[in-house]
Amino acid sequence: MKMRRTVCLCAAVFLLAGCARSPEEDIVAQKNTEALASKAVQVDENRKPLADNKAQTPETYTWSYDNKAGTVHIDADAKVRLPEKNEIPMYRLNSTGFTQEQVTGIYDYLFQGRETYRTEGGGMSKAECEEQIIELRKELEDLARSENDDNKEAVEILRQRTQEELDILTEDYDTMPEENPEKKIPVDSTLVGVSSRGEDGEIEESMYLDCQSDAGDSLTVYNEGVGSFGGPMLQYRGQGKYDYELDVGEGESVTFEEADAGIGKDMPYSCEEAKALADGVVQAAGVDAELAEITLVKGYTETWDPDSGEYVLDDMLGLDPSLLKYKNIAEWLAEPVHRYAKEHTAYQFQYARVVDGTPVAVTSSSYVSEDATSIDWTYEQIVVLVSEAGIQRVDWDCPVTLKEVVADNVSILSFDDARAVFEELTPLIYEGKAEEGSDGESTQTEEVHVNRVCLSLMRVKDDGSRREGLFVPAWVFYGTETSHSHYNDPEEEDVTMTQTTPWIILAVNAVDGTVIDQVEGY
Repeated sequence: MKMRRTVCLCAAVFLLAGCARSPEEDIVAQKNTEALASKAVQVDENRKPLADNKAQTPETYTWSYDNKAGTVHIDADAKVRLPEKNEIPMYRLNSTGFTQEQVTGIYDYLFQGRETYRTEGGGMSKAECEEQIIELRKELEDLARSENDDNKEAVEILRQRTQEELDILTEDYDTMPEENPEKKIPVDSTLVGVSSRGEDGEIEESMYLDCQSDAGDSLTVYNEGVGSFGGPMLQYRGQGKYDYELDVGEGESVTFEEADAGIGKDMPYSCEEAKALADGVVQAAGVDAELAEITLVKGYTETWDPDSGEYVLDDMLGLDPSLLKYKNIAEWLAEPVHRYAKEHTAYQFQYARVVDGTPVAVTSSSYVSEDATSIDWTYEQIVVLVSEAGIQRVDWDCPVTLKEVVADNVSILSFDDARAVFEELTPLIYEGKAEEGSDGESTQTEEVHVNRVCLSLMRVKDDGSRREGLFVPAWVFYGTETSHSHYNDPEEEDVTMTQTTPWIILAVNAVDGTVIDQVEGY
């Protein structure tokens, strides 16, 4: 990562220095957002208002590059998208979390009037303990009856584990309360404050909400100060036939028209109906956003088959199948691995915030700086997953809060200027990656396809360890990036890794022509 960043910035200096108008002109903004803000309100002959740039911007962009070593291929066959409005702004911003109004809106939309609570305490009552003791004693008896010459080792392991559980419960029985000590404390959507000491030693006030309903769904919200290490986030989890993880599970990026044909037969919602459900989340928060990506994903189970309701076992180890009625035996025999459905089982929608008619750059990347002194500040991500159960997941990370307007109508570099930067720097970046990934034992190749270019707003961080910065106009080149490692040893299996879309190949600051590092955030 450090090598790539050095190559990128050095190339940017070299390229842009050739067209610099004077030694005083800023060539690389680095982390100085004040210089960017100052430049945004200035007029120079290299930059024009968006309205003037529109006539010069092509509808499509095509380009191709292959290096002599055959380790890098880059091509572009992309639509070029501009904001509908004729002005593009620059804003100051920070990221402290969600407002109470936003949380209440999302809470009301997701829970639909269901009562929610948090739990306190835990454990079990004497009666519950006695039930488990009786169950474990019956399990030991059944294990003894099922033992034979072929399964003695497995039975002995299970008997030891079961006896250990029984001994613990028997010893603790007399100290257990008559009633279960776990309590349900009713809560609503109100954020609760908590004080903590930040990285700089100052006391910071954070806000959080943690609640669940009897339907098995839960909502968690954490708002963190601009100087705290962890970023603010909102997560909703519902119950469905399958489990899901963000951006994993053989996801397939599709267009709206392709989505219905690609989803599994058990999905009760069309893509249009699922999108309406997902749209409701961002609308409930009162945020202006647009759909940026549709992905079809496959759910998974770990130890049981959702169709039969039985545990998935590779080997009974000679044991009587009737022993699977005991949960601890079934879970011991069922190896917890992700077993994906054969068909796509859910729609995943990713949204991009829209500011004054201009979309904000969006990425699937969750990489953060390698600088140990830097706080984590990923780009805002708004992802809603709709399964057969309806909305099953919401993941909203690092929401931004707009502060004052720096400029209403920023003059920007043309697409041709951005294209020149892209065509000069992208080969250097990916040749650096290919070289870095080749170690003598393997050769790494890079394949890049650009499928769209958007004039968007992109976040640039301020100096210092706080989540504060600017929304800056940027020419963003989106596409796919695939790294392939070929090993010289024929016994070693080659490795291919493709970044999850939407993926930013390169972002060119439309104010000063520098590259915005999507990991470092400047």
